[in-house]
Amino acid sequence: MSKSDLKISRWLDAHFDRSANLNTLPRNAILSNVAGDGENRLIIVDLKLERDTRCRLKVYKGTLVAADTVLPDVPSSIISFYHDRLNPRTPVVGVGCVNDLLMFKNNKPFFKYSLPGLPVLPAEYDTWKSIDKNAGIDVRAVVERLKGISFHSLSSRSQQLLNLPPSKQEEFILSYLNNEPMRINLITCMTTLKKSSQDTYSIACPIIGTEAGIIYVLDPQNFSILLQANVCNIKNTPYIITATGLYDVDYKILVATRENQVCLLKRGWVEGKGIIQTTGTIVEILVVPGDNLIVIATTDKMLHSYTKKGQKLWSIEMTFPITCLCVVALKHLNAYLIAVGLKGGLIQLYQGRRPVDYITVPDTPSCITFGQMGQEEHVMVIITFGGAIIFKILKRTADFNLSHQDTSMPLLNYNKSLPLPKRSKLFLEQSMREREDPAAMHRNFQQDLIRLRLLTAKEIAQNLNYQTGNTNERKQIKLSAQVMGLGPKFTVILSLENMNSDTPITEMSVVFHVKREIYHLSSYIFKIPMIPPTLSYKIKTSVHELTSNEIIEPTKVVLLDAKQRVLRVFVMKKDLNIPVLAATINMPSTELAF
Repeated sequence: MSKSDLKISRWLDAHFDRSANLNTLPRNAILSNVAGDGENRLIIVDLKLERDTRCRLKVYKGTLVAADTVLPDVPSSIISFYHDRLNPRTPVVGVGCVNDLLMFKNNKPFFKYSLPGLPVLPAEYDTWKSIDKNAGIDVRAVVERLKGISFHSLSSRSQQLLNLPPSKQEEFILSYLNNEPMRINLITCMTTLKKSSQDTYSIACPIIGTEAGIIYVLDPQNFSILLQANVCNIKNTPYIITATGLYDVDYKILVATRENQVCLLKRGWVEGKGIIQTTGTIVEILVVPGDNLIVIATTDKMLHSYTKKGQKLWSIEMTFPITCLCVVALKHLNAYLIAVGLKGGLIQLYQGRRPVDYITVPDTPSCITFGQMGQEEHVMVIITFGGAIIFKILKRTADFNLSHQDTSMPLLNYNKSLPLPKRSKLFLEQSMREREDPAAMHRNFQQDLIRLRLLTAKEIAQNLNYQTGNTNERKQIKLSAQVMGLGPKFTVILSLENMNSDTPITEMSVVFHVKREIYHLSSYIFKIPMIPPTLSYKIKTSVHELTSNEIIEPTKVVLLDAKQRVLRVFVMKKDLNIPVLAATINMPSTELAF
């Protein structure tokens, strides 16, 4: 990247507020259409960890705060998803606090879902159950028994008891005597997964990762548990979670853990599998949509890229520690960039491992998000450790010189999908029809497919068993027929001609087939002598059409039509179970005498 490429900034400074006093972490700021008017707003979780302060959920409309909600506890993550198909389409904002998923709609509380608790260890359970209020409480004995258990395996009640001074422990025990001991299932991270369609307004499932290493996938409509799976076969605590695909079709869930491991969870799995192990602590993990690559930032100033199977592609060492990452989707350029926030106020944009642009801000960025906001398609929101909020708008003329690709990059990074044409009205109508009744459409398609296969098989069998042509290329036999007489007695003369000029025809026979209730033949089978090359042989047989007085079963009514007045001829070869040649002779109707 030359200096001439960076002389003119590709970004417009839209807003810079030093007095916002925001304190947030990566993945705690999103852009969502919370009002249902088609304009995305910025939603931020403002963390206040000082005493006598409360964390808040703030919604920005443009550069002004449109809503400010107090949260009951310290939040861990924030998501936005659609849970119904009602108009106007308004998403739900979910905030994870302790073990509760707090949902807000139209900037008002909507629903609260609490994760099921975890059972405590038998030793801790027995300790609390052994306390008898009437017999006196031996506080020292209770504390000693709880200290014999690993501190991180204890419930929050026992952990709080061990941290209290001895003068307050007995009072604390008395307040919890009538309650069952239970471990709280703490939420550590969240994301969303589209359920059945990738449309912007399609329903999505919330995915929750907990401190106990359990992943929950919730039904977006009734908030029941669709899937419960373990992160890995060993104890791993999820820290960051991301998902791709569709829940009803196929999906992949990537989980970054505090043990510096990335685990993969696929459809149908109840336990994840570790695919990546890093040397440094994971700061952020992203999945680049265009290339399906996994990008990981670690605390040792490294930016790594892996395939979706966990194979390492490249690594870049940064000049400063990485604080946050963000995907910059430029759909009009058919490209996806990676924004890397560095300590000191530098934000570098990469296409693969090639830097294409950079942005400088007055302070170290703590969170970056990019997308549509208001009427602008490409807005980058930067929140710094000093509490400032910065809005930058990408110029419409910015191209980042993406045509100059780095030839040293793996080819996998540039297998971009081709730009698709705009969706037509017919396509949208068919898509709506498929979504309304997919089962019936699939059933009709399968029926038509089976019917086509059956018809094809019948035609093939008919061509193999009954060769309808008068000339057989393999045997070179020509068959001709002549019907003489006015009825009810006819004479049929067949002529078999050997069209081959070198080979005679031998071991042949002719078989006649008619309906016995209509016609009677003088002979049904004829053995054909050898026919020399280029010569012919004639067969004569008498056909008698039965009248109503000659029918064997007088009570049986016979209705004759053109399809029934036929005489079938089969030319057979010895030791073959299929005819060499077949023909159909349409018999004339009997001339009635007046």
